[in-house]
Amino acid sequence: MKDSKPVGFVIGKHWPHSHLNYHPGSDVGWISLLLVSKEFQGQGIGSKLLKKAEAALENLGTKTIHLGRDVQHFFPGVPSGYEAVIQWFEKRGYQTGDTPFDMIQSIYNMPTESTAPSLEIRRGRHGEEECIVHFLSEVFPGRWEYEARSRFVQGVTAEDYIVMRHQEEIVGFCKMNRPTDKVIGSNVYWSKMFPDKIVGGIGPLGISREVRKSGLGLALVRTAMEELQKNGVNQIIIDWTTLDEFYGKLGFTPWKHYTHMSK
Repeated sequence: MKDSKPVGFVIGKHWPHSHLNYHPGSDVGWISLLLVSKEFQGQGIGSKLLKKAEAALENLGTKTIHLGRDVQHFFPGVPSGYEAVIQWFEKRGYQTGDTPFDMIQSIYNMPTESTAPSLEIRRGRHGEEECIVHFLSEVFPGRWEYEARSRFVQGVTAEDYIVMRHQEEIVGFCKMNRPTDKVIGSNVYWSKMFPDKIVGGIGPLGISREVRKSGLGLALVRTAMEELQKNGVNQIIIDWTTLDEFYGKLGFTPWKHYTHMSK
């Protein structure tokens, strides 16, 4: 602080116990965000903030610290293009890993439909929340299941999801995000960059192994895009992915890149 105003801050996260059936491990911690005002950079403030966060996490039993990719994350890693920042963290013991990216597409450029899906794909209905959670617990246990449970507790309903059904069973899902949602999805954090557009997001999404590689994943995303368009969305962002070939078939292109870093 300087003159009662913040000039820098750091967010550290630790998950001490199971919550809503999710526990990534008490030996894992995250630095969600580290920011120092431009006029105060180069004075050692960032180093002090990082050391303070690392010490707090270590005192809680943390053995591995990730930069970003936390639950309710700002970024899935260190934004690429900031080579000096990456080198700064490397000097402090952090090692680089995968390089995920965000993808972007304007909805009016959506390719035309070529084939009709073989299974029912539609917007979720109020009351199907437990069905979605059950599907996730069986097929995608962990963070995706936790995020759905957490959103439902906060008042989000199944209507914010696209579901794929086969013989009355959910076999696929896709989360839709809009700037007016009760819980804002990370892929619409960028809304302020597009003052003349309504930004929406897609993801996560997943389908059962039994129906993969049949084009149904693309049909699932397309349906989500159509529903977002009905809600006035005209700019769509998908965050934290490496599936450029898959999403590219629907007009998405890589936008912002990141570097996973941990120590």
